[in-house]
Amino acid sequence: MSRKVILFELNEVPFAVIDRFIRDEPASAVARVYQRSRQYLTMAADTRQLDPWVTWPTLHRGVPDERHGILHLGQQLARVDAEYPPIWQILRGAGRSVGVFGSLHSSNVPKDMAEYAFYAPDVFADRVQTHPAHLSGFQAFNLAMTRASARNVTRGLPWSETVGFLASIPRLGIRPTTAVAVATQVASEVVHPERKVRRRALQTRLMYDIFARLLERTRPDFATFYSNHVAAAMHRYWAAAFPDDYEGGELDPAWLERYGEELHAAMAEFSNILSHLARFVLEHDEYVLMITGSMGQAAIPNERTYEFLTVTDADRFASQLGAPAGSWRQRFAMVPCLSLEVDEAYRAAACARLETLVVGGKRMVRDHRPIAPLSYDESDGALHVFVQFDNYAGPGIAEIGGQVAALADLGLGMMAHEDGVNCTAQHVPEGALVVFDPRVRAPWDGARPAISTLDIVPSLLANFGVKRPAYLEGVANVAL
Repeated sequence: MSRKVILFELNEVPFAVIDRFIRDEPASAVARVYQRSRQYLTMAADTRQLDPWVTWPTLHRGVPDERHGILHLGQQLARVDAEYPPIWQILRGAGRSVGVFGSLHSSNVPKDMAEYAFYAPDVFADRVQTHPAHLSGFQAFNLAMTRASARNVTRGLPWSETVGFLASIPRLGIRPTTAVAVATQVASEVVHPERKVRRRALQTRLMYDIFARLLERTRPDFATFYSNHVAAAMHRYWAAAFPDDYEGGELDPAWLERYGEELHAAMAEFSNILSHLARFVLEHDEYVLMITGSMGQAAIPNERTYEFLTVTDADRFASQLGAPAGSWRQRFAMVPCLSLEVDEAYRAAACARLETLVVGGKRMVRDHRPIAPLSYDESDGALHVFVQFDNYAGPGIAEIGGQVAALADLGLGMMAHEDGVNCTAQHVPEGALVVFDPRVRAPWDGARPAISTLDIVPSLLANFGVKRPAYLEGVANVAL
């Protein structure tokens, strides 16, 4: 008999972080669950680039980036969804009940969304679409807050979206403990304003509470839930948590003290969520819980930086490319990336003009990878632009189309790195997968066999007794 599966997508968290947290918190839910789970060292199968919007499609679809070709947020996916559908579409097409909550690229909503147990697209969606409809108040609030906190966490609240969210709370399942945590967080910021960065974790907890209510009420055969808050903390604060990983450079003691607990705090929020979710699985042992990332992170050389030059006004930027109002639409991506869907009549000219852009002596280059400080790509009608000059100190003018223009007139401006850092850790192929089976009481045996991220879809299909598509490359070697 197949088991029901919850796929908890813990973005980019490697065993180095997990093991450290278990060592420090041996009584935590993370320690209890992981120490009686099967554990696997995953290897990202991608060769063109390691970014979550690339590696998650590989894990979800069972083919590497060179085949699925998903390289950007904001990319049109109708064609690739037909050729290499994500696991939730495969299982739904095979008649299984499926719930999706926030998985990356789920904003490309399937036509049969109403036939899912529930469906809440990712935070890069360009419109509010949910099933059931009562999730729309939260989704509108979630999207608005994500846009406002694209790089730096805002303390403000969007009025209309907040009212809509509050009105929908009675149906969403927000736990009292979460309400208390939100109030405690807001109060703590009065004394420690730098701790507003922990709101990212509270966003995940709110999302989880809603997911948990949906899971309890619908009991789908397969459900996904995506969390990015630990990954965000690792990118920024790895150096504060693991200062010994940085040889040959002295880290600022004040910065280390200020942010030394942030990664631990992010993991503690995950542990809070896991405590509740593991209890559900233990009470409903027809489920198996898979917790996985699509890759990991590790330390990189870094320096303090408090601001960077990037695109801050999409309207002006598109106008400078020769795309008039109404001829383009913004498809949301992760700062400092910008995706613009441009009408065919203007697209080629926009690309040609984009290639003439010179800022601070650096010329725009075309590449499918985001290459600092200036690069772009074009796919399926969209331009994907990357602009990031850390600590920019160049002239206040740039050149485009052979003409000189002020940076502000080009839609370029400075954006803060509020915590004084760009990244202290970046993506690596090695990730972590654990399988928590409530029917298995034996402790973890200490083994972590290596598998490919291509092996997860075949393993899920084998569990559900669904015929595997011929194009899959992986093997069903994850025990469920």
